[in-house]
Amino acid sequence: MSLIHTLIGMALCAALWWFGRIKEKRHVTGVVPLVPPFYIQFIALVGLFVFAAHLVVLVTGIDWKPPFQR
Repeated sequence: MSLIHTLIGMALCAALWWFGRIKEKRHVTGVVPLVPPFYIQFIALVGLFVFAAHLVVLVTGIDWKPPFQR
């Protein structure tokens, strides 16, 4: 994955987190959402951390290898 794809993925995850935040603030009493806003924000935050780790790998040029493959 290239740098531009990583940045686009980070932007999409940030937008998804913001969407979850808006859904959380506009909660209507008595209406149960199909997917709770907390889960939307959590998935977006995990994706953001994954893309941030990939960005660090791309910028530094160091490949991460699992401990059992070293």
